[in-house]
Amino acid sequence: MDFTKTKTELGKLIGEKKVIQKNDGTMDDALFDSYGTDRTKVYPPNYQVLVFPESTEDVASIVTYAYQNGISIVPSGGRTGYAGGAVAKDGEIVISMSKMNQVMDFDPFLGTLHIQAGMITKNLHKEAEERGFYFPVDFAATGSSHIGGNIATNAGGVRVVRYGLIRDWILGLTVVTGKGEVFRFNGEILKNNTGYDLKHLFIGSEGTLGIITEAVVKLTKPPKDIRVIFLAVPEYKNILEIFKETHNFDLPLLAFEFLTDYCLDKVKEHLGVPDPFRAPSKYYVLMEFEVNNETDEEKLYSILESITEKELITDGSIAQNSRQNETFWKYREGISESLSLAYTVHKNDISLPLRNMEAFLGEMSALLTQKYQGFSIALFGHIGDGNLHLNIVKPKDLSDEEFFKQCKQVDPEMFQLIQKFKGSISAEHGIGLLKKDYLGFSRSQGELDTMKAIKLAFDPKGILNPGKVL
Repeated sequence: MDFTKTKTELGKLIGEKKVIQKNDGTMDDALFDSYGTDRTKVYPPNYQVLVFPESTEDVASIVTYAYQNGISIVPSGGRTGYAGGAVAKDGEIVISMSKMNQVMDFDPFLGTLHIQAGMITKNLHKEAEERGFYFPVDFAATGSSHIGGNIATNAGGVRVVRYGLIRDWILGLTVVTGKGEVFRFNGEILKNNTGYDLKHLFIGSEGTLGIITEAVVKLTKPPKDIRVIFLAVPEYKNILEIFKETHNFDLPLLAFEFLTDYCLDKVKEHLGVPDPFRAPSKYYVLMEFEVNNETDEEKLYSILESITEKELITDGSIAQNSRQNETFWKYREGISESLSLAYTVHKNDISLPLRNMEAFLGEMSALLTQKYQGFSIALFGHIGDGNLHLNIVKPKDLSDEEFFKQCKQVDPEMFQLIQKFKGSISAEHGIGLLKKDYLGFSRSQGELDTMKAIKLAFDPKGILNPGKVL
């Protein structure tokens, strides 16, 4: 491919300053490469042309050009993914959405924001807050992830147990298909019973059906007040008992998270935070509740008293203010960063029915002990919605190549266990490049064939995020 010609022709379509070619003196090579990858380390980026559209029309022009010339495209958001979904490894054009970060409209009656897909998730939170509303989808990467990427992976995060997935908060979408067509799915109304709701095909499609350029997101009222309870738990089975205990109290549960002592040690090491309790424990649980009045405050202490009396915990503390809330959350939200920046990690993001969780973990523990001798296991997740993040940390004396080779050998056995216990091989990180070979553990052949037919309808030349998902 003549990349210089591609740069010149794209520059004529959307503006020269919006198109960069590697080594043209415009951008440092390391920064350039970073737009073609995510937080995985399996596939190095390999591409030559990077574009920065500023509107849906720009994106449509780029995709139309690519369609006419048979050039593949990789959409690039905040690149916070862990499945290789944003990796450009085969000379694709990379479309960074970072310049498309504006609020386009606000409807105070319906309670919606119309935004461009490149808006950082944390900025969406601020935009909603400034208007007296609340956008409830939240997770550790909100400070860098883009809302378009969140939608493309149907992100969940820490408050799914109360608010659901991001799919539940999308009223409208604007997408550009693999032929350069622009589809605008109306987000101005709540009721729209006019046949197939096609926007849901693009939510969770990881950029393989179309590039999301705009979204209309629903907002809600913010919680009046929030309190966090942090617990030291001696056994895993106690965690599920604690979760069941929360059902006995009329208090809105916003989040229910857990982590192991290994994860806590890595967060302390990386962030320099102190031990949360006087004595260490094997597991830790973080619960977040909405508190509206003094009676609710009393219920918090009733919960802590109940689980203490039943000997489900060895220690526990209730945050007394917002600052202490934030401190408790650091122990949970600092895990991914602490692992990813300091270690090479093989990540598995899985989900299971809560009632099958303990049996699965028992068999999985035996498998990992047998197959991953000498490897460290970091286990944490959104236990309230059945989502586990299982991280295998590479030993220092093992090469990355050999590490990932060994991990790939054991993955199918792990996925067989997930299938046995009626779970999913990917809860919220998506399929990308890393899990595409294993999609059959969660999808039937009929489903896969239908997905391929849908892909063909929206992207007949297969130029959108090629090699991902299917």
